[in-house]
Amino acid sequence: MSAGTVIASGRKPVLPWLMDDRFRWREERSEPVQRCGIFDLFRARRTSAGGRSADFYLLRAPAWVNVVPVLEGRPGAERLLMVRQYRQGVERTTVEFPAGLVEPGEDPGEAAVRELAEETGYRASSLRRIGYVAPNPAFMDNWCTTYCAEGLSAGVQRLDPLEDLEVLEVGLEELRAGIGSGELINSMTVVALHWYLRYRGTI
Repeated sequence: MSAGTVIASGRKPVLPWLMDDRFRWREERSEPVQRCGIFDLFRARRTSAGGRSADFYLLRAPAWVNVVPVLEGRPGAERLLMVRQYRQGVERTTVEFPAGLVEPGEDPGEAAVRELAEETGYRASSLRRIGYVAPNPAFMDNWCTTYCAEGLSAGVQRLDPLEDLEVLEVGLEELRAGIGSGELINSMTVVALHWYLRYRGTI
């Protein structure tokens, strides 16, 4: 997904001052430095509108998806499906929404359906896109799209060989209380919760 695709959304920008070509850098060349499976490291030579040139090291990664699976319950008292797993980067166990990479040629919505089924075993009768962000635009080129999954029916997990996940039911208010407490440390999970609360009209 390119920046042009995101901006061309058919509505007037809320922050029109963001669109300023004075800040755009033109890419002169780009070459791979290391291919690492889940991302590729590139060195890109770019020139600013003012004529400055520099090399930038960038991570080119597949798009990501987050899924907020909602179990039945009255508004404000919903229970959400989450997964507990160990994360190698921070060497800690985290609690997160089901999430994963978009495979080549796969639509993000299809990836959301697949990741939900693989990680939790659940399938949804309703899937709605509720937001997207650039996880780290300073040196990454990918986007993360969040979906709300409702009308859930249970099934069987289909985990990858190195995955070890525990499925949890977490109350919405309990989850909100965890923000800022040091318990929810995955930034994409906090973003997904923001999109869900915004979708529900509670923020």
